Amino acid sequence: MAIVYLLLTIGALTTLYPFGMMLMTGFKGPTDQNDNKLIPAFWGDEKELLTKYIDDKYSGDASWMAHAAASNPDGADVEAYEKWLSGLPPAEWIAAFRMPGNHVTSRLNVKWQDWLKTKYPTVQEVNEAFNEINGAYQQVTPPPERLDQPGWKPKGDQKWRDWMEFKETLPVEYRVPLTHRRLFQEFLRVKTKNQLGDVPPVLVGEAKAFEEIVLPASASVDPLVADFEATGIPEVLKGKPSLESRFGGELPLAAQNKAFVSANAATIRHEFTWRNYRYVIDYILLNGRAVVNTVVFCLLVILVQLTVNPLAAYALSRFPMKATGKILLFLLATMAFPAEVAMIPSFLLLKDLNLLNTFAALVLPTAASGYMIFLLKGFFDSLPQEVFESGQIDGAPEWKMMLKIAFPLSRPVFGYMALLAFMGAYGAFIYAFLVAQNREMWTLMVFIYQLQLIAPKAVVMAAVTIAALPTLLVFLFAQRVIMRGIVLPGER
Repeated sequence: MAIVYLLLTIGALTTLYPFGMMLMTGFKGPTDQNDNKLIPAFWGDEKELLTKYIDDKYSGDASWMAHAAASNPDGADVEAYEKWLSGLPPAEWIAAFRMPGNHVTSRLNVKWQDWLKTKYPTVQEVNEAFNEINGAYQQVTPPPERLDQPGWKPKGDQKWRDWMEFKETLPVEYRVPLTHRRLFQEFLRVKTKNQLGDVPPVLVGEAKAFEEIVLPASASVDPLVADFEATGIPEVLKGKPSLESRFGGELPLAAQNKAFVSANAATIRHEFTWRNYRYVIDYILLNGRAVVNTVVFCLLVILVQLTVNPLAAYALSRFPMKATGKILLFLLATMAFPAEVAMIPSFLLLKDLNLLNTFAALVLPTAASGYMIFLLKGFFDSLPQEVFESGQIDGAPEWKMMLKIAFPLSRPVFGYMALLAFMGAYGAFIYAFLVAQNREMWTLMVFIYQLQLIAPKAVVMAAVTIAALPTLLVFLFAQRVIMRGIVLPGER
């Protein structure tokens, strides 16, 4: 017996572990989503948390992260630096925490959208001001900010003016200063097409990477320095002393990041943990009617199947014919073919009937189930015939015996059928996408599929976890119904 329980335990663990991995991966991000660890490392390791924070702050840009790491890490007065940075004009620094190319979430986007809500009462007013088409505030993205790229200039339109106004509200944490050293490094990258070997030795010195190159104090060192001062510095910084000279030395970027994470570890860890799940919920609720469509679809399928299948099964049970056996054989034959076989014929039929992109297209092909009719017919056959005979003696019509005798006795099976109908409708993807291609008719599964095309692994895992919760809760609270519905009538 102990061996049996051991095997059952092992089986349960092998089932729960993949779900646990899916759940925990949803808490991760681009830096750790592939580490295959059940518990995210940043929950207990501050070094891992700092790594995630830096990647998030500089939007996964390796050159920016290397530049920050190469700055003075120790012995710096971080408090003095942050006080100086808080007074820096918004045109002289770049906003951090932008949306990187390998992700779909952004702390900066959220702050920007919340700020817009305070200035523009409706998203339509935002669209008019910015000359854009956005369906919701959550779709309004910040303008590009490439001031560290030589020759780049902002449009200077209303969106940019609002952006400058918004930047003044950002805390010090979001401010990444445009140092001359960083600008010079990017200038050399562009000039040499990212080939360090093509940089004049007098400029490279002992540097092993572009991030280690230091801007010479004099333009006479090399013509590239003079060229940089003429074309590589943004207009807002030309004619002004460098940020380094204004601060009084090298900016302690690395020291600030380390100190901030150390002081705010709990808050940062909490934000990283729930970011993906908040994004998925926001994505589902604000894009179309996925939740409403799914709820309506599931309810209609349950209602229709609990109407059509019991009526058909009751008729076959109470009014047997010579062809009843052949009908049952036909019903069993429908179970032998995968559902995908009927999708194209169903699509063509619904198209001819002009029912595409409607709930009717989703529900009607699932109204009758050979399996459920076969199951219910067997259940009705097992009911004591004396009950029906007593009803006939009392003068009860057939419909009354069906509603008052057969159906009440069949509640456990009906409950089991309702669960099967819910599972089939809730998990439908291919067919739902085939007959309801209009975005306003997409169900939850279709939206999650669309999300995985643009989102990284961690966000997809968060989406799948959220999508699995309804079915999990249903099975947890409906175990009694399931067990009563699948046992034989004589065993109850």
